[in-house]
Amino acid sequence: MDRFLSITSSTPNKRICLENVDDPPPPAVDVPAPLPELKFQYLFDTVYKLVSINGDKIKASCQNCHKIITAYTTSSGNLLSHIKSQHIFLMSKVEDARKKKIESTSSTLIQTKIYDSTKKVSKEKMNELVFNYIINEMRPLITCEKRSFRELIMGLTGIKDTSILPNRIQIKAQLKSRYALYVQMITDLIQNHNYICTTADIWSSNNKSFMGMTCHMINESTYERNSYILGCRRMKGSHNYINIAEMMTDITETYKLDHSKITHTVTDNASNFSKSFKTFSKPLPDVHQGNSYTFGNFNEDSDIGSCSTDTADDEDTNLNLIDVNEVLSTPVISDAVNDNFSLPSHITCCAHSLNLIATRDISSIDDSKYNKMSESSFKKLQSFWNLLSRSTVASDKVFEICGCKFPVPIMTRWNSLFDAAKKVLAHKTEIIKAFEELRLTKLKANEWDFLTEYCNVMEPLTISLDKMQCEKKGFLGYVAPIILVLRRTLIALTNLKYCRQLCIKVVQSLEKRFAYLFDLSLPKSKCFVIASISHPKFKLSWIPVRYIELCKQLFLTECNEMYTNMSDIKKKTAVASDNEDSDDSDQEFYSCLYEHTNNGSSADESRITNFSCVQALTFLNSPKKEFSVLEDYPIVKQVFLKYNTTIPSSAPVERLFSGAIQVLTHRRNRLGDKTFEMLLCCKSKN
Repeated sequence: MDRFLSITSSTPNKRICLENVDDPPPPAVDVPAPLPELKFQYLFDTVYKLVSINGDKIKASCQNCHKIITAYTTSSGNLLSHIKSQHIFLMSKVEDARKKKIESTSSTLIQTKIYDSTKKVSKEKMNELVFNYIINEMRPLITCEKRSFRELIMGLTGIKDTSILPNRIQIKAQLKSRYALYVQMITDLIQNHNYICTTADIWSSNNKSFMGMTCHMINESTYERNSYILGCRRMKGSHNYINIAEMMTDITETYKLDHSKITHTVTDNASNFSKSFKTFSKPLPDVHQGNSYTFGNFNEDSDIGSCSTDTADDEDTNLNLIDVNEVLSTPVISDAVNDNFSLPSHITCCAHSLNLIATRDISSIDDSKYNKMSESSFKKLQSFWNLLSRSTVASDKVFEICGCKFPVPIMTRWNSLFDAAKKVLAHKTEIIKAFEELRLTKLKANEWDFLTEYCNVMEPLTISLDKMQCEKKGFLGYVAPIILVLRRTLIALTNLKYCRQLCIKVVQSLEKRFAYLFDLSLPKSKCFVIASISHPKFKLSWIPVRYIELCKQLFLTECNEMYTNMSDIKKKTAVASDNEDSDDSDQEFYSCLYEHTNNGSSADESRITNFSCVQALTFLNSPKKEFSVLEDYPIVKQVFLKYNTTIPSSAPVERLFSGAIQVLTHRRNRLGDKTFEMLLCCKSKN
């Protein structure tokens, strides 16, 4: 019961009342402050119990031995040391707790980042991200309208407004805009370079044919090669030389690529390409008349070198042999068609020529001993490869025995046969066991010896083929040294019991298909000779002794011609020479000596020749082999760029088709031809 107490104070008419005297207020209780979250909180969730925190010091009690451990809030060293020394069996539990803590923290951070990023995603950014995904992953444009794709984007970003998501029409408009920018970029690059190399080939898929072209240029500062796609355009009709010329002209005109800038167009050894260039390629002016060389434009009529070293009588030099069947089967070409089509200089793919040696030429060996051994050895291996490609049980069994997978040769790629045979030799012991398990016919001892010799003979050819197919570091100057080294390496293989005829056949085929690299006096050798001499890595070191003077003179003549066309250097030289001849009175006194030089023109030509020859000879005598040495010799540098911009192989356009296969799949047979080309070009840019 509440009672009221009245206390009289000294102050009149004032009374103090105290309420609830019987129920005093409860005493104050100290509520502990919330403990701070520690970096090693997982230790207190599993092993320790927190006792107290005093500043940066903490005291924890071990739940197993109840020992008090003193540690710091910034380090868990003391706590972990106690566990390792006294309770080592708890370390696995501690590690599991630590990993769970890290995973939960990471997921929280990811969720926070996704949530924060949704506030910054605009419609333009969304379109760009979706477009890049479709292009890089080579997905159909309709992907952006798929229900699952939209749910993915909306779930990750948290947006509710579906109008922000792009549709197929917007992606296609962006594709056209991006392709236009790509064409403009390539056009500007072409305008800024003096020398361009192109490659071309024809590819067929889904009952459609496409002409593919790539371009290649060298950065004059870093000497790195940059490659770009010019197009992969639908080609209708037969693949005759007229349609080829028309399509190549159309692609080059898209990028305003002047043929005077194209050093060479590289193609395979197909006869339709050779005939197209032979018909529509305009010869370059002959600038070396009077020398031992007479060079113009050259084209290969077939994959076999057709240059002859025999000299004919003067009265027979103008005779041409005409194939009547070819004349009757060839359509008549009007002068208007000839004027519309103009193709640059042409060389065939050197790597393809080596490939033909390894396939077509080798198959024509008529030695019965070699053919019998080759047929029996590869027949047994082929049965092994066929079984691996058809039976998953056999493949798993071989992997269990050998610990690796074995490649299966592909007919269109000769290198795959060599690689497969070499892989078998590298696992000879395991392969013998695998043949027993699979109940296949084993290879005999002499057949194993045959495979060893086969790989020894063909390995130099394979290495040469790989070097020629390099795109970034491949230069035309590599061709002549590689072929000469390959021939010498094969000739040095003398201890051959089974593959002697194989080695001889490869050497004979090299001498036939690359005759212009063994007889350097042939007109066709010019570009290969100058390309190798102007390359700092080779210079004159690769040339046979009997051709050194001839090739050196050719290089000096080319440097002189190059210097004549370099107007900037000529002006600088002219200014320097004018400053030296400052005495006008002496010039007038000796003027009669220059009357026969036609106002000094002969003296100028002699000065130009001397300047270019001195620079070229100084370059040849320099011991440096790095590209940086070309900076000291601007004339030689321009010669190098002119001839080494050409690549020795058409492999880049083959790589283009490898990417095209992933775009033009069987499920996308309704893909438009122009859309396909734009997708491929934009993919290459990204």
